[in-house]
Amino acid sequence: MKLPKINQQHLLFSIALGIVGLLINCYPIQFFANVQFVLGNTVTVIAAVLLGPWYAFVTAMLASTGLMMIWDSPHVYLFFGLEALFLGYARRRDIYALYADAAYWLIIGAPLVYLYVTFIMDIPSSHLGFIIAKQGVNGLVYTSIASLLILAIPKLWFFKDKVKDRHRRLLSAQLTYFFTLMVTLTLLFSALIFNFYFLERQQAMLKENINDAVSHLATSAQNYINNHKTVIANAANQLTIAADDPLHWQPVLSNLHNSYPGFISMLIANPQAEIVAASPVSRLLAQSNTQKITIKDRDYFIESFYNHRLFVSSVFLGRGFGNDSIIAMSAPFYTNEQHTTTAGIVEGSLDLNHFSHVDQTSEYADDESVVMVDEQNQIIYASEKLGLTSLSKFNFVINDGVYRTSLELLNIERPKSIVPEYIYAHQTLDNGWTVYILKEFSPLLKLAEEQMFSSFIMLLISLMGTFYISRKLSALLTVPLEAVASQFSPSTVGINKVQSIDENSPKEVFSLYQRLAASKQQLIDHQVELEETVARRTEELETANRKLKELVDRDPLTGLYNRRYAERKFTELLEFCIRSEQAITVAVLDLDLFKQVNDNYGHLAGDECLRIFAQLLQKYFKRDIDIVSRYGGEEFLLILPLTNALHIQHHLNSFREALAEFEMISPEDKRSFHITVSIGAITANPDYADELDKWIKIADDNLYQAKQDGRNKTVIDIITE
Repeated sequence: MKLPKINQQHLLFSIALGIVGLLINCYPIQFFANVQFVLGNTVTVIAAVLLGPWYAFVTAMLASTGLMMIWDSPHVYLFFGLEALFLGYARRRDIYALYADAAYWLIIGAPLVYLYVTFIMDIPSSHLGFIIAKQGVNGLVYTSIASLLILAIPKLWFFKDKVKDRHRRLLSAQLTYFFTLMVTLTLLFSALIFNFYFLERQQAMLKENINDAVSHLATSAQNYINNHKTVIANAANQLTIAADDPLHWQPVLSNLHNSYPGFISMLIANPQAEIVAASPVSRLLAQSNTQKITIKDRDYFIESFYNHRLFVSSVFLGRGFGNDSIIAMSAPFYTNEQHTTTAGIVEGSLDLNHFSHVDQTSEYADDESVVMVDEQNQIIYASEKLGLTSLSKFNFVINDGVYRTSLELLNIERPKSIVPEYIYAHQTLDNGWTVYILKEFSPLLKLAEEQMFSSFIMLLISLMGTFYISRKLSALLTVPLEAVASQFSPSTVGINKVQSIDENSPKEVFSLYQRLAASKQQLIDHQVELEETVARRTEELETANRKLKELVDRDPLTGLYNRRYAERKFTELLEFCIRSEQAITVAVLDLDLFKQVNDNYGHLAGDECLRIFAQLLQKYFKRDIDIVSRYGGEEFLLILPLTNALHIQHHLNSFREALAEFEMISPEDKRSFHITVSIGAITANPDYADELDKWIKIADDNLYQAKQDGRNKTVIDIITE
């Protein structure tokens, strides 16, 4: 294919657009799950419409680099590079960008996304519809924005040497496209906003439900454990009473086990770690015929017998009395009430099938799974549908990748996949066990897909209706105007004018024709005069606006900023300090006994005093970012961002001392006098308060304290928290 001759100006413009797109694409707008709006591709559409396919391709490659840095997936170069070429060639055939982009994603983009996701990405096929839909929607969004920008910015509309239409477009077609464009954007954003808040609500409900479920299950498990710990403790107390009569141990144990079937088995071991009693007793008799059973290597014997404490083990595989996965609870009993000599230990093997029963009878069991692990992260119990094995480690990966959601996500079967498998919540019990509730993430994604598809089916139907109505409306506007325009065409003969525009024509059109005919020469005569008047009035208005802005922002006497300006700029400075993580100071200054200056030396002296005071303030607080303003009367306000908390008090005192030493001269009688100032201030981190009034309140309180302390003082609060 023969490439066109390169236009240096166009190439530089396409590169500049590409750099802008790259920067914008470095910050894609998150919507839900992996839906991100890449508005940087707007510049690719602008390049395609103005410059053609190959310059648009250059722009697309640069803009896609921003996405490559964020997503680390080279597919962006293929998808968006082909899109740029497709839009550029469609523009050369006079096809509007929005129509062309919709055709691209239907004909080329959707099949490419399908092939890429199916054969390259590790994403379940159930997510395909959602991924394809979001790519097409994304394309419609940035193409609509680009088309509106071209219409709204005259410099783009009249871009020099841009791609020309092969045939002049009809006004009716342009109006139809404009109406379609506006409705598309309006409906797109309305649907997206609705879907966003709908999905946010769904996530909040899911989070609340899953947290309730895990809290319910954790409470049930905690009660189950605590109850059986109490049983073991009571059993130890009973056996302590009967410690001197081993023949009573077996009946005590059997009665206890019959009362608490939550234990699979129970046993009593003597100081030699030999089992001397068990329930059910049949297991002990079966084992005793072959060999003595010893448990001296078991943690539950060692911890209870030697450390004299009630012990709850981690999950382990039983032996001797069965091969079940069990949790052992054990406690020592003694030969006397003083607990000086250990007579043995009593142990119960907790029935873990209880948790299966709780899981199956839970109101959340239909769509949620349960995993319970001990303090060593060994699985005590897991819902059958998860396929996890007891005693194995619970291995999972927290999914904090590209999927935007307010829920906590994890993966079990596909730990390296970027697609979350489960929403989860967890709670840790008092003994270190952790209960997890898992809920599949795919139903939520399916809901988002259905919501998006239903919204855009409605969008498609609305667009078809809009297209039809806008064509009819544009015809009503353009046909009569075309008739009027034909009457003033140089090639039109006078008799034809009378035949086409006469009393039978619509009233508005005929009236327009009469006015145009009567006003044509008058407009020509007044055109030059009007242009001169407009230019003169424009210049006068600009001058007046400049003066008005000065009056609005400045105090006329001192030349300082006024209170309104300071309050308006405070939020901007606060945000600047938050980004810089630097403190900010707000100070209120009040001239001491200023009324006496007016009384003793006259109001001219008072005005001169205020002007000199303002000049001195500007000398001491002269950074571009400092706000020095007259707050009212003899009160002044300082807003000092990026403050050094160690030096600010010294700097304020330096100014105060300099003012006290400055000799004022009365303009009327040339008498000299001195004046002092009291200062109240606050220095704090910018997140202390976001309203200026709260800062001024502290500064005012400190100013009052300075006045109470005898004036000519500086009182400042430095808040470091």
